[in-house]
Amino acid sequence: MSVNADSAKNPRVTWNLVHLSETTSTNDICRAMPPWSAVRADSQTRGRGRFGRAFVSQKGGLWLSASLPATGPAEVWAGFSLRVGASLLAYLKSLGLSAARLRWPNDILCGPRKLAGLLIEQPASGELIVGYGMNVLNEPWNDSPELKETSTRLADWISPVPDLENLTNGILEALADAHRQMLAGGMLVAIEELNAGWTEPVPVEISLASGGSVRG
Repeated sequence: MSVNADSAKNPRVTWNLVHLSETTSTNDICRAMPPWSAVRADSQTRGRGRFGRAFVSQKGGLWLSASLPATGPAEVWAGFSLRVGASLLAYLKSLGLSAARLRWPNDILCGPRKLAGLLIEQPASGELIVGYGMNVLNEPWNDSPELKETSTRLADWISPVPDLENLTNGILEALADAHRQMLAGGMLVAIEELNAGWTEPVPVEISLASGGSVRG
């Protein structure tokens, strides 16, 4: 397993970024690192989403975890997943991904299909671990055919696709921005951003417990 040290910068934060060819879970590696550290892996063997669900993490995708300081009272960080989602959504739209939208609490979609997922954990006081996985060039349905109807990848929406290094830098900048905004004003700005994005009607289908479905 090769390990390379690198750094990704934004105007106010310098990240210590470690690149691994393969690991079990970037979130688990990041737990042992100080704030403003990040881990990116080419692939994960035990990537996970919410509730410990398996998350397909092949080469060609972006698998990244970052450690951020959770300074101040715990209530400062209430709703942080939505603040992160709003900042990441703004970054993706800046790439020309106009179809991107946030499905609360932790999925980023393009159209009806999942492009990326978030996993935020707080393993110890004073630290937040933000895990972010995004399909870029990889095709997760090759490993899990059931994902063919529910997943998508960045390469299907924009061209040319930014390389993984540039995407990593952009995402880390978005995470640092989310952190600054939470300290400055909490969820207010994020709520305004998300409400603006949720005003467009989106077709939905609800499966009923009694059978059948309702669309609207």
